[in-house]
Amino acid sequence: MTTLSVQAVGRRFGDRELLHDVSFRLADGDRAGLIGPNGTGKTTLLRICAGLDEPDRGTVAYSRGLRVGFLRQELLGEATGTVIEHARGAAAHLRELATDLRAMEERLGGADAETLERYADLQHHFDHAGGYDFDARVKRVLAGLGLDTLAEREVATLSGGERTRLGLARLLLDDPDVLLLDEPTNHLDVAALEWLETFLVAQETTAVISSHDRWFLDRVTSRTLSIEDRSVVEYRGGYTQYARQRAEREAARAKAAERQAEEIARTEAFIRRYGAGQRAKEARGRGKKLARVERITAPAHAARHTWDLRAADLGSETVLETTSLAVGYGEPVLRVGPLRVARDARVAIVGPNGAGKTTLVRTLLGEIPPLDGYVSAAPMVRVAYLEQAQAELGGNETVLESLRAASGLVDQEARDLLARFLFRGDDVDRAVAVLSGGERARLALARLATRDANLLVLDEPTNHLDLAAREQLEAVLASFSGTIVLVSHDRYFVDKLATELWLVDRGLLRRFEGSWTGYQRERAAGREAPIIEYRPSAVEDASGPGRAAAPVRPSAAGRADGPRRAAPRADRESTRSAGARKTRASPPRRVSGLRALESRIEAMELQLRQLSEKVARIAQSGNYLETRRAGEEHAALERSLRELYDEWARQSEAEREP
Repeated sequence: MTTLSVQAVGRRFGDRELLHDVSFRLADGDRAGLIGPNGTGKTTLLRICAGLDEPDRGTVAYSRGLRVGFLRQELLGEATGTVIEHARGAAAHLRELATDLRAMEERLGGADAETLERYADLQHHFDHAGGYDFDARVKRVLAGLGLDTLAEREVATLSGGERTRLGLARLLLDDPDVLLLDEPTNHLDVAALEWLETFLVAQETTAVISSHDRWFLDRVTSRTLSIEDRSVVEYRGGYTQYARQRAEREAARAKAAERQAEEIARTEAFIRRYGAGQRAKEARGRGKKLARVERITAPAHAARHTWDLRAADLGSETVLETTSLAVGYGEPVLRVGPLRVARDARVAIVGPNGAGKTTLVRTLLGEIPPLDGYVSAAPMVRVAYLEQAQAELGGNETVLESLRAASGLVDQEARDLLARFLFRGDDVDRAVAVLSGGERARLALARLATRDANLLVLDEPTNHLDLAAREQLEAVLASFSGTIVLVSHDRYFVDKLATELWLVDRGLLRRFEGSWTGYQRERAAGREAPIIEYRPSAVEDASGPGRAAAPVRPSAAGRADGPRRAAPRADRESTRSAGARKTRASPPRRVSGLRALESRIEAMELQLRQLSEKVARIAQSGNYLETRRAGEEHAALERSLRELYDEWARQSEAEREP
């Protein structure tokens, strides 16, 4: 049965026609994905379907009594009360049924058979609509969307992302007949996304969903409505099936347009040659037929990025390596055992909001010191870091000025690079502060492309990018010859790129070697990825968690754009004094052994610093063979130093034993 019918809808904004002759139907139980580049009218079409905007022409019809729910991108501007109060305010139709039930209950004492039958029907309807388990459903929905811990918070104090999730929860609890969802996956972590997918499928919800989350669309939708050339073209299946069908359709259309163009050219040549001779009548006949031919237009392709990323030589098989780490600000939010990022690795860090993913990344890069443990980096590492908040993009500078400040490019070089990121003409003189989210993301990627990095660290790089831009970014990163560490909730993006997953949750990190699809297969079989177990250092055992934070110093190569390494020297100094207080009751042999070991460590640290400076000088000279040889020597020396650190930790622990 058709629940929603859109017929020949058109919409203009001034001189621009945004939608033209849009038609589709939605049957009961259908879940259709609505996709298209940013700015092509997806939100406008949803607002027309919801009855919030009127089309300039065409009609939108609903089945009788249909209740439509619309999730807007901006929600709850005027909402008051607590989260739980706002959630319980949903489902007005249930409250009306409950009021009718209470009114009838007061008259049941001497009611006749007809009244009792009406009461039974009303009670059945209330039960079928979920009235008796509504409170349990409220708790289930809030927990699924990660709002259960915020139940007593005032709505006015919520962040933008929390408000979006609460608006979605309220809409799901309203239980409308048709859901119109505009970017419902924004601000949801992977756990909430998986819950929402299961909820929509299990409830057999009827919905039109506009989303850039391709994994979500594959899981939830069975039809795809694609906005193409101001109209809607329908495809079977979710996003992956749509992408294949559209590519086949466009290839066939392009081939047909090419064949037709060749035939038209031959016909026009015949007309020109024989238009005035013995075959003039035939030429005129062909001309009339040609005038009636409906031209096949080749598919139009949206403007795409034309950029790539070059990787500097690394000269080491290990990019980053750590001891056991405790990371956080004051108190640990994550404890993890030793980690290693290998050369050419593709590591995706995935987990709930607030689990410590960005904190871990910033610790690996040396932006914040670990509360326990240390991080070492290859001497030749060059980092390009794309922050989620893009805090570096602000102020009154223009797009051109922002790129030049980050890269040192001259004016024309900067303009040429920006053109490859679709900033052309007057676009380069626009202020960064007025750019849209997608434009800011493109500018951040342009700045990234100038770094010649061999380690890319990307925090939610697909935020604000439409589907075409995400696919282009995937293609560029897939061909990048360096190492990638990325944080993302975009499971399709992760599945395309990652060869290793770091799964962060509840203060622990699990490591899975493989893709997101492989991990899902393991989960479905009841097998979970192993935990990388945290082993506290000897110093932490003595002083308590988080109190043995080691100082951070520049990485071995001494580059400002490289990660920083936390070294345990200060830990050894503090433990040395603590050990000295105990040595009066300890054999002299142990004291001298520990001191001799510390002397060896100090000598090797000096040797390592000298070698690091040598590696940096060789790298600047451009002698890549010598650079690689020196890099391998540096890596071997670092391994020896780590072995000495471990031996020192064991001996210092033994020194404290009674």
